[in-house]
Amino acid sequence: MKQAITLLLLFTAFLGFSQNSYQPGYFVSNDGTTTNCLIRNIGWKDSPTEFDYKLTEAAETQKANIKIVQKFNVSGYEFRRFTTDIDRSGNDVSRMSIKEAPEFIRETLFLKVLVDGKATLLHYEDSNLVRYFVSTDDNATAQQLVYKQYESDGKVGYNNKFRGQLFDIMKDKFKDPERFKSIRYSKDPLVKLFLEYNGGSGQEVSNLSASQNKSVINFKITPGVNFTSLDAMRRDGAGQKFDFDGKAIFRIGAEIELQLPFNNNKWALFVDPNYSQYKNKGTLKNYKWNADFKYLEVPAGVRHYMYLNKNSKLFIDAMYVLALNVGTSQISYNYLSDGQQYANPFDVTKTSYAAIGAGFSYSRYSAEVRLNLNRGILHNYVLVKSEYSSVSFILGYKLF
Repeated sequence: MKQAITLLLLFTAFLGFSQNSYQPGYFVSNDGTTTNCLIRNIGWKDSPTEFDYKLTEAAETQKANIKIVQKFNVSGYEFRRFTTDIDRSGNDVSRMSIKEAPEFIRETLFLKVLVDGKATLLHYEDSNLVRYFVSTDDNATAQQLVYKQYESDGKVGYNNKFRGQLFDIMKDKFKDPERFKSIRYSKDPLVKLFLEYNGGSGQEVSNLSASQNKSVINFKITPGVNFTSLDAMRRDGAGQKFDFDGKAIFRIGAEIELQLPFNNNKWALFVDPNYSQYKNKGTLKNYKWNADFKYLEVPAGVRHYMYLNKNSKLFIDAMYVLALNVGTSQISYNYLSDGQQYANPFDVTKTSYAAIGAGFSYSRYSAEVRLNLNRGILHNYVLVKSEYSSVSFILGYKLF
């Protein structure tokens, strides 16, 4: 157990030094000079103000920022600099604006290109703030597509001005304003609309959003072995503690993972419900202890990947686990006193605990070491307590 913990901590520390890869790209300086280089691609979620680059693989890392760069491009990501008006009104009910009109601030921003063409769709994100912009013809300026939630007589009102803006821009092709009345202020419908509008315009159209990070759902089966530790102790005058022999038990599970659409899909959320059964017994003096419980565990957590190459990656994860009993689950002890045999069964209670893990994934296969922290499993009793922990070795096979 101690060796497994040590290895897990060392692996986690090593993973903490992971970096995103440098990939071929370029940037354009204020004077129009194009610099071909290697840019650190972090699969930006939030719009950046600077980026790291190298002139060659062996060169030192340098920084370039929004003050000196007009635009930069790497692996399907292109950011262009605009000085434009942006409304930063939030959607949080406790801080929602009471004004229907946008409250513009003049800022210089890097906007991410989603669709490039006669009408270019641009995206800006800062934490929970998401804004879409449009740039037409020479791409010299960008205009925010206005969508705003605001407080109106104790209710949430909606300013959907962006629909009228889109009609004004696209009415040379789409004559009916009804077409825009139901469009949502979100990436997929806007990308679809801009691709349709730009198609057949005679200008080159690029769908950069197609090569940018998207959410990925994975499903895999997760058999494994739990190396367990269980003790039980009477809290009465005898105060006897019994340590069950360590035991390896089989577990079977199925994991659903959602890789998030930023930072090159390095972050993921997952649930890994699994089933196992523990049976063990032993004797301490004239007390015979017995444990027999079946449980369904439902870990839910977050995972971080470090890519080694196209098919191989390391990962660490942390999770909160809900452990549910299945059927009759008990720890009991029997003892002989004055020629009389006494039996004392105790029902194992539903518990929750924390766990951490680290592993390696290759193509469809994965292997993980997971440390499941101590948890009490007899919460409903005063005179007896029991603690259970385990280290799990889990194999995985991704079905899709």
